[in-house]
Amino acid sequence: MRSTLAGVDANSTSKKILPYPILQHKMANGLNVVTVPYDSPGLAAFYIVVRVGSRDEIEEGKTGFAHFFEHMMFRGTEKYSKEQYSDALKATGASANANTWLDRTVYHMTGNAQKLEKMFELEADRFMNLKYSIQDFKTEAGAVKGEYTKNSASPFSQMDEKMNDVAFTSHTYKHTTMGFFKDVVDMPNQYEYSMEFFKRFYRPEYTTIIVVGDVTDEKVNQLAEQYFGSWQKETM
Repeated sequence: MRSTLAGVDANSTSKKILPYPILQHKMANGLNVVTVPYDSPGLAAFYIVVRVGSRDEIEEGKTGFAHFFEHMMFRGTEKYSKEQYSDALKATGASANANTWLDRTVYHMTGNAQKLEKMFELEADRFMNLKYSIQDFKTEAGAVKGEYTKNSASPFSQMDEKMNDVAFTSHTYKHTTMGFFKDVVDMPNQYEYSMEFFKRFYRPEYTTIIVVGDVTDEKVNQLAEQYFGSWQKETM
């Protein structure tokens, strides 16, 4: 199914809300695919937005996992280890990173538009086949603790954390994206829960792919169906 967003149509002569066409394709598994053709010869930006952030951490003692998976998603799969993933990115001239906020986690990659299929292959593999050992999990949990400690050296970070803690009594905005420190300290003991969290939120119906640049929606949609079509949505 193809549609245009925000009243923006490449063939429309009416006044546009946004300067570029925004073309949307909804897949059968619930995955939303958005293409924004843009005059950037040879370049494409590939975003995957997952509808999970710190506000979704509702269980006591288990905060910080949305941010934690921003880290874990770079740990590799059986097909591409962490090092092989990095090498594949370099081979395509791409760079990749991620960030987490209250209500979403975003993974982004920018590179050669002619290597768009490789981008789809790499991202589909880790979103559908992420695999990590207990040791990998504990190692990354230690890295998250180190990041928390580093951030807490800033008085602004401490002020923000205390303000949220006081301002919200019931809402999960009470804890910051990093989570409560006591939960971050205990995170190495939460291996089983981490896999439950991943299965709960990293699903096609909670995910949007956005590709911007020297691309066509026909090509983007075809690659999305090819590489993400087998990703199973949750069944009740």
